Amino acid sequence: MAVKEHPLFNEVFANVNVWAMPQIQEVIKQKGYQTLLKPDSSHKLSPKQQYEYNSYYWCKTLVDVFNRLESIRTMTGRSLYKKKNEEKSVLLQEWIVYNYEHYTLVYQSILDIALLLTNEVFVLGNPYKKCSYSTVCDNSRINGTGVHRILEKLRKTTSKHREGKNLLLHRGERIKLPLESRILDTIDVTNMAIKLGIEVGDMRELVTEFLAMHSRTELLTMMQEECRGIESQVEELFDKLLPDYRRMRSFYS
Repeated sequence: MAVKEHPLFNEVFANVNVWAMPQIQEVIKQKGYQTLLKPDSSHKLSPKQQYEYNSYYWCKTLVDVFNRLESIRTMTGRSLYKKKNEEKSVLLQEWIVYNYEHYTLVYQSILDIALLLTNEVFVLGNPYKKCSYSTVCDNSRINGTGVHRILEKLRKTTSKHREGKNLLLHRGERIKLPLESRILDTIDVTNMAIKLGIEVGDMRELVTEFLAMHSRTELLTMMQEECRGIESQVEELFDKLLPDYRRMRSFYS
């Protein structure tokens, strides 16, 4: 079962859809929930409506994240064609790295959104900018519960991409592909280039492109397995949050 098919998402969607305010209805009419209005007190909703909408917003954001990850995998697998009269086309290796960096950033965001959703469902009151792992999981209503255990699993799962994300965002360094072939390091590119009368840089580029063609399938398989794994964890989180969502929502009735 995908996150978008989970009972929690279906329920928060149905509850919002019952009363959706005019501006939300207009968004639905134009873009079918593809664009959301961020939770905002200026919407002039009742406490119950605000709770329902905020919970829906972060559930829907998680659903959108998994849709984006799927799109990134699709783009990574597409072939690149050199356009007519184009002096320099995008190298396959560059294309894979570009998409993988995007994948890394989106994947890493799953934990942050899960924390924001948990913060809303339990009405912890943390401002969004201060909604961190510690402020949510150290809360007495979360600490030691099943929700805490699942958030810990998500933290460990997303940690594999944390270093790459930080290098890209804070140091401007490219993210190294997890499957970058070690063969390239063992090939005597310099000696090969001299024998063939090719510039060393050109030879390395040719070898890199060749290896990229053969490693892309393996990379796509790895990304798919990662996404399946973390989506199942988010489904576990949804399982735990659903009873609490119903309980908290009943307080506003």
